[in-house]
Amino acid sequence: MIAILVAVRQELKPILRRADANHVVRQEHLDFHEGTLGGQPVALLALGIGKECARIAAEMTIHCYRPDLVISAGFGGGLQSDMHAGDIVVGTEILDLRKDQGTRLTFDSTHKPLHPARIHGEDTPGLRVHYGKLLTADEMVLRAENKARIGKATGALSVDMETSAVAAVCAARQTDFLAVRCITDKVSENLPDEFNDFFVLGQLRAKRVISSCARDPRVLADLARLGYRAKHSGDKLARFLQAAVEQLHLPALAARGR
Repeated sequence: MIAILVAVRQELKPILRRADANHVVRQEHLDFHEGTLGGQPVALLALGIGKECARIAAEMTIHCYRPDLVISAGFGGGLQSDMHAGDIVVGTEILDLRKDQGTRLTFDSTHKPLHPARIHGEDTPGLRVHYGKLLTADEMVLRAENKARIGKATGALSVDMETSAVAAVCAARQTDFLAVRCITDKVSENLPDEFNDFFVLGQLRAKRVISSCARDPRVLADLARLGYRAKHSGDKLARFLQAAVEQLHLPALAARGR
């Protein structure tokens, strides 16, 4: 069993289109889609935004499924100039941002992912795949200058809000872990200041989005642009994950096949 955890439905839907996972099982407040992807048994879940949602969902996933591998996947912001929208990043090291004091960053290195040589997908046509550090922050990094500064200080290729929490749970539960992100915004791009206010307890609040768009129509244009990016990034992420899991040969999975 491979568990694939993403944050939001926009990341999950393209994966579901490529999977045969129509059986939905509710565990507590979480809806797991059970089935297969690329010939491998999988449980797929949209867990919500942020570290706390990720931690709870990872604990629940491991408790219920005892997966051989947990893949934390989804969208990410680019932190280096050669990270383009739609690029795939496979994590080689997971960093957790503790404090950002402007001139000084504090971050920790967490659980090492499964060796990236054991996941392949870079031969999939139309995909650019990078291997490197992933950084997890408490909030979206919205300003281009901050993304560039954080990227320079950490050497990370991408930033998100869930990976380190999933990694920490997997380390504590001695479960193999992998992290995959698809870039939606480049390091040189600003995101609207309102974006971090759109989420409450890890869930998007439509009323806040509508209210913000009514106050400033430019937010609507930014959302439309990112929505377009998210659609294409989601398709690329799903293609990579399908190609990758098709080629995984984990010892536990091989043993189950005997």
